[in-house]
Amino acid sequence: MLNFSNRPELRHLSALVAAFRAVAGDVPFFLAGATARDLLLHYAHGINVGRDTRDVDIALMVSDWPTYEALRSRLIAGGQFAPNGNALHQLKFGGYLEIDLIPFGAVERADRTIAWPPDGDFVMTVFGFREVFDATLVVRLPDNEEIRVVSLPALALLKLMAWKERRLSAPGKDAHDLAMILRNYLDAGNHERLYTEAAHLLEMPAFDFEQAGAWLLGHDMAQLLPRVARPPVAKILNEESNPQGTVRLVGDMPIEAGLALVLLQSVNQGFLENMKR
Repeated sequence: MLNFSNRPELRHLSALVAAFRAVAGDVPFFLAGATARDLLLHYAHGINVGRDTRDVDIALMVSDWPTYEALRSRLIAGGQFAPNGNALHQLKFGGYLEIDLIPFGAVERADRTIAWPPDGDFVMTVFGFREVFDATLVVRLPDNEEIRVVSLPALALLKLMAWKERRLSAPGKDAHDLAMILRNYLDAGNHERLYTEAAHLLEMPAFDFEQAGAWLLGHDMAQLLPRVARPPVAKILNEESNPQGTVRLVGDMPIEAGLALVLLQSVNQGFLENMKR
């Protein structure tokens, strides 16, 4: 458990969680997106992430679309949530917190996407949400509220898939978060593992701490997934870490291109080495 109960600046998140849980009942849900990034990097490890986000992504496991639509209607009817535009997945809480609801589970199609009702024109990938649900962390917030939060390697996995899907519609957003996780993964509670699980990296002539952290991140991303779910991720990592390829992810990251490439190559190496096990 991560305990942030003594952080009054997170009371807005406590209020959101309490209001959402009161309506959601026994529907399982967890926190993802930029708010999870802030909790896992800034609040847990003191890593600077820039300004705090007011965007909150809530992933919820639902049995069918009527269950989702009924939950959304109850949220709005309660008065604390309001529609945010016409999209079925966007709400506002308290008039200022922007909420994205991401349903997964039985509403997924065979290709691991969801097609939003009523017409199914808006399609969103939810690959990875089922797999990372069991690896979520419990976070305690002020006022004794608790919520499950996606783990850091799981967040990197979801950000990678989101980048692949929406890099043109939301340029830089997911690549920025991926770069931040890549560069800080070792400092996010993984230093001791460098001398156990990744000790072989210390023997490399060109050893680098950030690259070692990226290798561990790739290792942990593969660990989250069953074997059958690993190839799609491996394909993206292979393509984007190939210096002879399009290097689109490298170009989208807000860091020097050479550094971005070697970090992606380290992630890819860690993922592939664990993938073979």
